[in-house]
Amino acid sequence: MNYTHPSGPIPSEFLLVGLSWIQNQRLVVSLVFLFMYMMVILGNGFMILLISTDRRLHKPMHVYIALLSQVDLSMCSTIIPNILVMLWFNSNTISSSACLTQMYVFDVMFSLESSLFVFMALDRYVAICHPLRHSAIMTISFISKTVVFSVIKSTILMLPLPIMTANLTFCKVNIVFQSYCEFSEVLKLICGDLTHFIVYMVLLVCFISGVDNTIVVFSYINIFRVVHMLKFPEARWKTLNTCSAHAILLSLFYISSVLPLFIFLYYPNPPLQLKILPVITSFILLPLINPIVYGLKTKDIWDGLKIFYWRF
Repeated sequence: MNYTHPSGPIPSEFLLVGLSWIQNQRLVVSLVFLFMYMMVILGNGFMILLISTDRRLHKPMHVYIALLSQVDLSMCSTIIPNILVMLWFNSNTISSSACLTQMYVFDVMFSLESSLFVFMALDRYVAICHPLRHSAIMTISFISKTVVFSVIKSTILMLPLPIMTANLTFCKVNIVFQSYCEFSEVLKLICGDLTHFIVYMVLLVCFISGVDNTIVVFSYINIFRVVHMLKFPEARWKTLNTCSAHAILLSLFYISSVLPLFIFLYYPNPPLQLKILPVITSFILLPLINPIVYGLKTKDIWDGLKIFYWRF
C-alpha cells in the first residue's frame, strides 16, 4: 500500500499500524488472541444455549444475560478476527467502507451493552424494592419492548457518525495508529471544521451515557436504601448478593469504557504498546469474564450448569 496525503474525501483504504511493534512474537501473540477468542465463543455460546434451553432460566434477568452474551460475541467478532488476520498474514490495510462499518457496529454494540446493564439494574431494583410487583412489571412484553427500543435507538443514533465521517475532509496521511478503526484515531486524520461532528457526539454522550448512568445510579441508591432498612445482617447480605454479579460486571464495563479516555487525557501521544490495552479489556477480557461471573454468582444459572453437566 502506498501512503497517501489526501486533501478531500475519505481515502480508499487505511493502514492500521497498532500492532507494528510486535515483530518476532507475532505467532505467539496471535495464538494467545485465538485461544481467548475461542474461550469467548465457548463461554458466551454456552451461556446462550443454557438459558435458551432451560425453561427455569426464562426469567427477565437471565434473558438479559443471554442477550448480553450475544452482544459480547458480536462486539468481539467485529475486532478480533481482523486482528488475527493482521498478525498471521501481515495484512494491515482496511478499506474505508470496512473501516466505517467496523466503527458503526462497535458503537452500536457498545450502546446495546450499556442498555442491557441498565435493564439489569432496573430488574434488580424492582425485585428488591417492589418484590410483589416484579412479575407484573418485568414481563416478556416489557423485555421485548425494551430490547426492540434499544436496538432501534442504537442503530439510528449511531448511523450519522460514519456518514458524517465519510463526508469530512481528510488531509493527513492515511495511517491509523491503532489495531482497529477507532473513531478518535480516524478523526486525527481530518482537517477543517468539526463543530457539528463534536456537537453531535456530545449530544450522544448526554443522551445515551447520561440517561443510562442516571437510571443505574437511581436503581442502586434505592436498592441500598432498602437494604439499609433491613434489620438482620444475613438478610442484608443475601439481598446484596443478588446484585453482586451485575455490580461486578457493571464496574468492569465502566473501567473498560473510561480506559481509552484516561489514556487520551494523560498520554496524548501514547506508545502503541499502551494502545493495545483498551482492545484487550473491551474486546477480550470483558466478554470472557461476563459469562464466568454470571455462571458463578447467579444461583439459578449455577444450578442449571450442574444439571446440564450431569445430564450429558
